Parts: sequence; C-alpha cells; structure tokens
Amino acid sequence: MKVVVIGGGVVGTVLANLLSLREIEVTLIDSGAQRPRYPLIHSKLLRFKEDIELAKVSEGVYRELSSQLRIDLMHSIRSITIVPQECYRDEVSSIIDMWRETGVRVSIIDEAGDYGLRKVGNDEVYIISDGGDYLVDIPALIRLSRNSKYIHYVDGEAHIKFNGRDINVVVNGDNYTGDYVILTTGAWNSIMVSELGIRVPLLQYKCQAVAVLGKAVNNIVYDYVLGIYARPLGSSIDSLLGRLGLSVIVGGDGNVRVEKPSSSKGVDEDVINDVISRLRLRFGLLIRVGSGFGYCECTPDMRPLVGSLIEDKLYIIGGFNGYGAEVGPALALALVEYILGGSWPNYAKPYLIDRFSGGWPSTWDVDREAHELCVGR
Repeated sequence: MKVVVIGGGVVGTVLANLLSLREIEVTLIDSGAQRPRYPLIHSKLLRFKEDIELAKVSEGVYRELSSQLRIDLMHSIRSITIVPQECYRDEVSSIIDMWRETGVRVSIIDEAGDYGLRKVGNDEVYIISDGGDYLVDIPALIRLSRNSKYIHYVDGEAHIKFNGRDINVVVNGDNYTGDYVILTTGAWNSIMVSELGIRVPLLQYKCQAVAVLGKAVNNIVYDYVLGIYARPLGSSIDSLLGRLGLSVIVGGDGNVRVEKPSSSKGVDEDVINDVISRLRLRFGLLIRVGSGFGYCECTPDMRPLVGSLIEDKLYIIGGFNGYGAEVGPALALALVEYILGGSWPNYAKPYLIDRFSGGWPSTWDVDREAHELCVGR
C-alpha cells in the first residue's frame, strides 16, 4: 500500500509516522508555508466530552511516537484556569469532573499571587491543574521526520490532478501517486480542493500572538475573565532567562480575522496592543519582544472534520480551529484505522465530514471557539 500525505504540520507529520510504523509506504509533501517553531500546547482541559476523548487518544498517539521513535515529545506543564465565579458555579464545576476522570489533578485556590498572577476582580476563581497540559515538541518531530529513511519527504507546493480514475499529485513537475491521497494542509485545504471543483465546509482566518518579556512564568494560563491565554515560550531560552527570574511569555486572545492565507503583510497592531494591555493587567510589567501571525481554519460548528472527498481516493483532515495539537493526532489515527480496517472508531464518528452533507452557510461566526469555557459571558 502507498499513501501520499500533503501537508507537513502537526497532523500530516503525525499521520506519516503512524503509517510508516505500520509498514505502509508513505510520501509526505510539505511546502513549508507554515511550520511551528516552538512546542505546541496539548490539553485535556476542554469543554465537551467528545473533545476530551479526542485529546486522550491524541495523548496516546504522542506517547506511541515518543516510544517508537525514541524522542521526548511531551513535557508536562501546570496550568491555571481563571473564570468568573458565576461561570464556575453554572458550568465549570461540572466540567472539572470530566477532567478528573482523565487523571487530571485539579484544585481550587483563592489567590494566584504565588504563581505570578495579579488579581483583576473580586469574583475570580483560580483552577490549578496538573497532568492535563503538555508542551509537545512538534518542531523536533518534524525535523526527525524530514530525515527519516522510512518516510519519503518532498519539499514543494503540491497540486492535485484527478482524471476521473486516478489522483496524481504534482510537485515541482514530478508526479506522485498512491492508493490514498490525504490532505492535511490546514488553512490551505479548501484552496487545494477548489482546483478540483470541490467545496468543503471550511473557513480560513488569521490568528495572531505576541511575545513579551516579564517575570518568570512556568505555567499555562487560560484566562476567561480577561479573554486571553498565556504560556512560556518552551525553548532553550527559558532556562537561561529563568536564572534571571525572567521569561518570554507568548499570549493571545483568540481574536480572528476572516481572510485567505497570504493576503496579510503582518500582524494587526490594534489586536496586538490590546492583547498586551490585558496581559499587563494579569502579569504586570511586560516588554514586547515579538509578534506573529498564521492561518487557521474552522467548520460551521467549530469542530474538526475527517473523511472522504473522492470515494476511496482522496481524504481530508482539518478544521481544527487552532487546536490541532490537542485533537489532531486522534483523527490521524482514526484515518489510519479506517484505511487498514474499513471502519471508523467510535471516537471519530462525531467528526466525520458527512455531517455537512446537507449543506452549510457561506460564512459563519468564528469569534467563539467550541472549546472555550464561559461562552456567551
């Protein structure tokens, strides 16, 4: 069996390795348009039971790859979730029970000053979680895969050609074929299939983040009071700055602007400055040291999708809404199981692309992520 995977980000790289470990001949094609430079967050602290299950399966995939490839992918990190008291009482207290069922150790504290966080209001609840979050060294996995003798890695921009019977993938004038072709190109998924006249329920948007220098922070912060997240950079510079009591903090607010990839020239300064202002309310004095943006995609129900676009020929995995590292590996494994066994595992069935067979709107609200707590508050 031969499989061609287009897209060498989180999901494509994980998928290629899962296939090669099962002795399937795999070609991985990547244009390099958008690769992670630093470790990514994997979290089980999600809102819905189905998503938490996907995150659990994804954790198992990371552990399989760590063992089989002899690479240290997962680094556990404590997280602090901050919510208003009303939201905690009405929603989050019951969600915590689902987190605990996955083995996450959760405690509630009254003050977070010991963790370097300022109190913004009198109605805040601080939730400390251990065993629920990791920084996953996806850049290391990508580097390893590019040099693997078991994966045929091709650099270049892919174009899909379908003649009614076979699918050819053209890269730099060369043709690549396989029993299956799988798209995992993120925000470029809909662009690629449009060349075949295929529409998919995916909307592209620009996502942005800022890097600031401040007092040492060793935790991920999910702040639903100020509407921001923050995390350590996750690189070798962390230990160097830590000796000085400092760290680089990466933060954002989930603010998105619907637009197609490559149509922007840089970050939106109004968005970045607003994020910095809110970060300073929580962390105190901060100095901006960098910023960046990328492109993501989402579905109308803000949940990921997996499935067939051309029966038994072309498959797609996407719509992660910025949560690819949390749940993407699970859907990669699900597709491998489907290819080898002919049926979808139960954990993947809520995410099959067939749920949109009745159609979908031309556009939709992307301001709220399905995983967010305290939605509507």
